[in-house]
Amino acid sequence: MMIENDRYRFECSLKAAEIVSFKDKLNDIEYIWSGDSNYWSGRNPVLFPVIGSSYDKQYWFDNEAYTMGNHGFARNSVFEHVKSTEDSVTLCLRSDDITKKQYPFEFELYVTYKLVNDTIIITYRIFNRTNKQMPFAFGLHPAFNCPINNDGEFNDYWIEFASPCQLRGHNPMINKDLVSKIDLDHELFNKYKTLSFEDLASPYITLTNGKHGVRVSTVGYDKVAVWSPQAPFVCLEPWHPSPNKVDKDLPFEKRDASIVLGVDQSYLTSYTISVF
Repeated sequence: MMIENDRYRFECSLKAAEIVSFKDKLNDIEYIWSGDSNYWSGRNPVLFPVIGSSYDKQYWFDNEAYTMGNHGFARNSVFEHVKSTEDSVTLCLRSDDITKKQYPFEFELYVTYKLVNDTIIITYRIFNRTNKQMPFAFGLHPAFNCPINNDGEFNDYWIEFASPCQLRGHNPMINKDLVSKIDLDHELFNKYKTLSFEDLASPYITLTNGKHGVRVSTVGYDKVAVWSPQAPFVCLEPWHPSPNKVDKDLPFEKRDASIVLGVDQSYLTSYTISVF
């Protein structure tokens, strides 16, 4: 699925509704990680209905255990094409026999990509089609080339915040009063694995070397994670809600999810990716 304007071209796939490409046609710059199993074969998976995983990959619904892989099943599912316009495309994942063996709910998950100038507006809407409440977690996992356009080295890049802010999270390195940016290097991720920021007081974060960059909006998300597995890419990940690992067989809604939809209710969220 492809949409484009005079300057930019965007492509997504039915598999996992992943972004395949976001390219500056004028300067021949590709911003999206292409996937490489030597590092990580993903590109831009949707994290649903869990973020991360439980200690034993099991989740309890109505006193019955179900098993799901890391980050849920949407990342491995095939979506259907619903609608296209000149500047947008909408895809959908509907519950079926395969999903209900992992997650016993009827649902519809719609993803709409809309290209506006140098920005992709990404909207998600989840419908509960079950005759009972439906708990879930939801997050995004977009991966961007780093370096961008082979410009410089990985450690020439940094994560920049919209304005100096106090960072809160579980990483000791972020316990500072005010932070404007975090310089990147592979040793940082070797030490901390994933950087995670809770209740981030910045409307967006930017991956840049001062010349090229990617800006991801974070408004409305409980947590933002930054991850790179010693690889030439960086993931900027808005999540809602924060996953909660416990080694008890607790009901799902008390363990890994705080979003609960009533019968026929829907959940709407969105974020943007801008490039320069």
